[in-house]
Amino acid sequence: HLAMSAALDGYRVLVIDLDSQASMTSVFGGSVADEWQTVFPLLARHYAKHLQSDNQRRMDRGDNPIALDETLTEALGVTAQTLIQKTHWPNIDLIGAQLNLYWAEFQVPVWRMQGRGWKLWDALTDTLEADGVLDDYDVVFIDTPPALGYLTINGLAAADILLVPVGASFLEFDSTGRFFDMLHTTFQSIEDGENLAARALGRPEMAFQWDAVRAVVTRYDGNQQAELAGLMQAYLGKTLSPHRQDFTALIGQAGEQVQGIYEADYRDFNRETYARGRETFDATYAAFKTLLLGAWRKDELAMQEAEKAAAAPAAS
Repeated sequence: HLAMSAALDGYRVLVIDLDSQASMTSVFGGSVADEWQTVFPLLARHYAKHLQSDNQRRMDRGDNPIALDETLTEALGVTAQTLIQKTHWPNIDLIGAQLNLYWAEFQVPVWRMQGRGWKLWDALTDTLEADGVLDDYDVVFIDTPPALGYLTINGLAAADILLVPVGASFLEFDSTGRFFDMLHTTFQSIEDGENLAARALGRPEMAFQWDAVRAVVTRYDGNQQAELAGLMQAYLGKTLSPHRQDFTALIGQAGEQVQGIYEADYRDFNRETYARGRETFDATYAAFKTLLLGAWRKDELAMQEAEKAAAAPAAS
C-alpha cells in the first residue's frame, strides 16, 4: 500500500519481494517461474565475484583456485534489469519471489563457509548499485520474510528506513520486542566480527545504521485495543509511530481480493466506509513520507559536506 501511495504521489517505485510466500508478488500480479527470476541470482553473482577475487589471491600465493560451479557461472550473466518486470501500475516495477527463493536460506551459508571473507549482507545492496538500479527509481520497497534469515539480513542491510508492522495484541507486541532484540544481536555480531579484523588491518570500522526505525500498529481497532496500544506507545516511545493503521471494511475486502485499497471500486462501498479506508492509508503514507524526506535531506546535507571537504584543499 505504501508503494501504491508513493506511485500515486508521482514517484518511480521498485518493489522487491524477498519473502518466498510471495504475497507482494501476488498483489502486483507478478509472474515468477523459479528462483532464477528472483533476487537469488543476484546473491549468487555477488558471491561468484568474491570467489573470483579470492581465487586470484590464491593463485598469487601459488595455491589452487576453487572452481565456480554451474550455478555461480550462470549467475555471473544475470543483471537486476533482467529480473525486473512491469506491473499493472505504470510507475511500479517488481522483482518478484516464489517458493523456490527459500533455497537461498540453505545455499547462502554454504557459500559463507566456503568464502569466509564474503560480506553476504552487502550482496543485495552492491548488485543493485552496480547495475544502476538505484538511479532508476525514487523509492525501493523491500518486503522481507517474517524471520531474521539471510534474505532478511540482506533486505535490512540495504534499507535506509525500517518499518515493522505490528498488531495491537500482546503476542504480536511480544514477538516484535523479540525481533528487535534479535536484530540488535545479529547486526552487533556482524559488526564485532568485521571490526575485529578491520582494527587489526588498520581499516575503517563498519556500523549498520538506519535513518529511521519505526514500528507501525496495523489492523487497529480503537474500541478494543486502545489500552494495549497506549502501553505499547509508552514502552516503545518514538520507535512506535503515533499513527495507527485502522482496520476497515475496505482493507478487509482488498485482502480478500488480493489487491490494494487504492484499486478498490468506490461504488462497492458506502461513502463513509470508503473515505475512512482511504483516510487511514493516506495518513500512514504521510507519516512515512516525512521519514523519507528526512532521509533524503540527510543525504543531501552529507553530499554538501563532502563537496565542501573536497574543495577545501584546492582553495587553500
